[in-house]
Amino acid sequence: MTERDVQLARVVELFTKHGASNGLVPAAMLKKVMGACCPTLSQREVERLVEAMDTEKNGKVPLTQFIAWMFRTFEDVIEEWRTDKELEKISETLPSGLQKLGLSFVCPDQFTDVGLAHIGNSLPATLQTLALAFEFSWTECKISNEGFGKLVAKLPQGLLSLDLILRNDELTDEALEALGRAMPGNLTRAAISFKDNDSFTDKGMSALIASLPSSLTELVLNFEANSHLSDLSLQAFAAWMRKGTSLQKLHFIDNASTKITQAGLQELYAAMPSTGWSFNPATSS
Repeated sequence: MTERDVQLARVVELFTKHGASNGLVPAAMLKKVMGACCPTLSQREVERLVEAMDTEKNGKVPLTQFIAWMFRTFEDVIEEWRTDKELEKISETLPSGLQKLGLSFVCPDQFTDVGLAHIGNSLPATLQTLALAFEFSWTECKISNEGFGKLVAKLPQGLLSLDLILRNDELTDEALEALGRAMPGNLTRAAISFKDNDSFTDKGMSALIASLPSSLTELVLNFEANSHLSDLSLQAFAAWMRKGTSLQKLHFIDNASTKITQAGLQELYAAMPSTGWSFNPATSS
């Protein structure tokens, strides 16, 4: 049992002992507890929070909902943000000396290039593991190559693991080239996904591949739905591998292109080390 589990059990026991019934806490009681435990919150803020948690508007709050709020991490708080204005606070929200960060934004369609720049500028130099996911709606995204470039330009160079997921069909090769220029040099693992983007070509992919550090042991590239990539991208992979790499696992996903052939896959496979390898291509060929 973790320390968090112990604290959770104590909260449940306390509320059950002092008024919670059938998993519901009287709103008045909750206001008193929050006022005492959260001195940084104003009375009005406490009232608003309790009101928001009282979803049935019956003066009672589900204990599970309060616990979820109480034990939110700083990442949970940031992931609820939906505007560039809120992202201005990200630097002051992240703890100092942070080594691991994971943020997943679902339909953050009000974010613009300004917001991505705020995220990039806030990334601590101490990070070793970073996972960023942006699941934009197709028709609402306000992100351009410029904003994406500002984000990746600030990737901490001490990163060892990078997950970058961006669901956006408007970025072009310029975005891949920007990511290549900013690629941390000591990565051992990278998972990069531009699912649903059909704008990238071999030019951008080749620039990205050429930038990959030889220290990588695992690489995932997801370009599902891209119909433009061809054997030229696989040839770029093969050329990169022939220079010498620590890579042991490669997952390459592009099941929409008919320009990737068995011949291209064979050339890539031939460039791989003969032992200790895992290669999982997902293509339409």
